[in-house]
Amino acid sequence: MEKYKTEFKLKVVKSFLAGEGGAKLLAQQWSVPEEKIRIWVSHYRLHGIDGLRPKRSAYSAQFKLQVLSHQDRAQLSSRQVAAVYDIRNPNQVVVWRRNLNEGGVERSREQETRPSQYESRRRLPSAARHGRHRFGAAPT
Repeated sequence: MEKYKTEFKLKVVKSFLAGEGGAKLLAQQWSVPEEKIRIWVSHYRLHGIDGLRPKRSAYSAQFKLQVLSHQDRAQLSSRQVAAVYDIRNPNQVVVWRRNLNEGGVERSREQETRPSQYESRRRLPSAARHGRHRFGAAPT
């Protein structure tokens, strides 16, 4: 569920762009985290109203590598590169970077195809979900 409606985001962004206050002042005025305002403004500047609309996407390993490569070449922050590529959650870029550094591209690809925790639990027998194994006691 979206916490902030697109119309609300647009109102806050337009206040910022009209010079009615900086991110800190508007954050207090609208009861929104300052970082959210900065992200919304960046996305609006690059993508217009579409940058403020909800977006659900699954990203390919190739796309993730492209984003990280661009970030390195242009020396951009995670927030900046996320805005350029219209990635709504800048922390996702941080996760991709960590995965790449820890396990290479294969780890990023593995995460892309790994089932969610909910899907995994649905497939496991009840005993396995509750820590009881078919072959005796739970490992220590």
